[in-house]
Amino acid sequence: MSDVIKFETPPDYVSALNALLPGATRLIRIYDWDLSDGGYETPARIEFLNDFCKQGLRREIRILLADDTYLSRHAGQLMRLLSVWGHVLHVRVRGAEPPPARDSFVLTDDKGMLKRHDKDETRGIMRLDSRGDVAELAIRFDSEWERAERRVSAHTLGL
Repeated sequence: MSDVIKFETPPDYVSALNALLPGATRLIRIYDWDLSDGGYETPARIEFLNDFCKQGLRREIRILLADDTYLSRHAGQLMRLLSVWGHVLHVRVRGAEPPPARDSFVLTDDKGMLKRHDKDETRGIMRLDSRGDVAELAIRFDSEWERAERRVSAHTLGL
């Protein structure tokens, strides 16, 4: 089990994500309320996600949201990535029942994890090598992912 890195402020949260994400070689799973925190629209994060997607078809990013309002209205760069890399980058919105958990987390492959304790607070922990924590959160993520009926698409059909 790796050392725990704690974060408490929004800049610390972004720094923890910046330290965690580059360790991903195959799969990034993000369970977040709406992606409004964490610097997902910053040029550096967009560049990282774009580069990750470019590395080949064996890579995948799965984002599971409780609410996609921020993504569809304020995250134009992420939506552009989704339009280009829709075969690698997948976004789903979970249903209303049962109510979504208030925490959020990011998992990289089968070893890295970052967890915020509450969507309204920035406090949380990050571990670069914590297979047990990742396995536990991955089961929860995969279960929610399979139940999420709505997929976010960057393309709208004008029917």
